[in-house]
Amino acid sequence: MAKVLGETARYVTKESIKRYQREFIVINLASFFLALIIGFWLGFSLNKQTYLWIIVSIIIVALILFLTTQLTNRVTNKLERKRIDFRKGATGEALVGYILAGFPDAYRIIPGVETPLGGDIDHVVVGPTGVYAVDTKNWRGIVTADGEGELLLNGRPTKKPAIGNLTRSIMTTKKKIKVRFALDPYVRGVLAFPAARVEAKWGTTGPIHCITDEQLYDYIVEKKKRLTKKEIELISQAFKDFASVSK
Repeated sequence: MAKVLGETARYVTKESIKRYQREFIVINLASFFLALIIGFWLGFSLNKQTYLWIIVSIIIVALILFLTTQLTNRVTNKLERKRIDFRKGATGEALVGYILAGFPDAYRIIPGVETPLGGDIDHVVVGPTGVYAVDTKNWRGIVTADGEGELLLNGRPTKKPAIGNLTRSIMTTKKKIKVRFALDPYVRGVLAFPAARVEAKWGTTGPIHCITDEQLYDYIVEKKKRLTKKEIELISQAFKDFASVSK
């Protein structure tokens, strides 16, 4: 079994909680200020001591409450959809993490390496065959290349440039590792797809290779050995320390 130096899906879980907390705070603050406004308005209306003014005020307050409830429901539904998306991502990431943990003893797995650009690399794998930055995409459908170095999902462009984002994440993280730890390992970028059919051939997606989760073992382990045991420990410790500082 490989040695896992951290917690799989930590970044995804943390971001999900942070987003929920932000939305919860906004909803509560909005409700608090709305209650103050309604309180002052009702107080002002009662001082007028006219039935017509009170009726109009009640109608206005009811309308405000109705619109506020609609807005709150919309925000809550949007938040729940985001939470579901995050859970789906975390599920795919956990599955890939489980597969990587089953690698031979010589391998080190560092989950959730946050990058200087924001976001994270789901898993960094360090072993005798080299260093791999593995990002999980829980897409469903058919993944192909667009002919310009990016990916298509079911024939359509994706919302975010998966190839470009992972390439930039690797480059910026490597620069930080080099400055902080005086190490400059070659890192191969890998996009792993647990739930999609991958038809993006090597060479059509630039420096990043796209494979299914079932291909991870052969792709990483069944390769020529490049690193010594000492190099593995130095590099994996550097990424672990970098990930710890980024928490």
